[in-house]
Amino acid sequence: MADTFLWLHLPKTGGTTMTRLFRELNLPGIAVDADDTPAKHDSIALRESLGRWKAGQRRRFITARRLDAWLISDWHHKRRHMNLPDLPFEPVRSGLSYSLRLGGTWVAADWWLQYFGLTSEMCALRLEHFTADFNQHLLPLLPPGTPALHSPPRENAKPVVDPAFEPWFSAADRARIHAVNPRWSAWERSLYGEPPVQPSPD
Repeated sequence: MADTFLWLHLPKTGGTTMTRLFRELNLPGIAVDADDTPAKHDSIALRESLGRWKAGQRRRFITARRLDAWLISDWHHKRRHMNLPDLPFEPVRSGLSYSLRLGGTWVAADWWLQYFGLTSEMCALRLEHFTADFNQHLLPLLPPGTPALHSPPRENAKPVVDPAFEPWFSAADRARIHAVNPRWSAWERSLYGEPPVQPSPD
């Protein structure tokens, strides 16, 4: 958060990269949540209800990612880093994400966009186009002389996948995923246009 803007940390959209970038820039007047606190994913409404701060008229940013890739990344992360190595993949084929925040239940990915109160006024920085979006939308709000980005941060690269099982979605899966998550699907179309055709594995 800064005097003129705030950024919402939607999980698995390059948030660790964003916070590390701001720490490296070391700009005055910008507060960044610690990487090891669950509060880094708190919504504006929750933070305000706890009396931490008021969003006011600050411009609001959020990082974004294509839904299919987000679902797989979220599933991998929970298996590797959240002590859930046996988390099944079948619910993910229906557009669901396993939520520890909600006590351990499967919810539609759209839950996160509702939780963050996504609106058309929020400016999205697309993970797949992070450098260009950062320079175009966020850099003008940073102190004069802040250097532009010239290459994507390393953390935005595709994560190393489990060699034993790299899941994929069929055309039917993708249709079901987007039907279950109409809000994310509409958001994705507004940011990227129509989704790319993804071939099934041999």
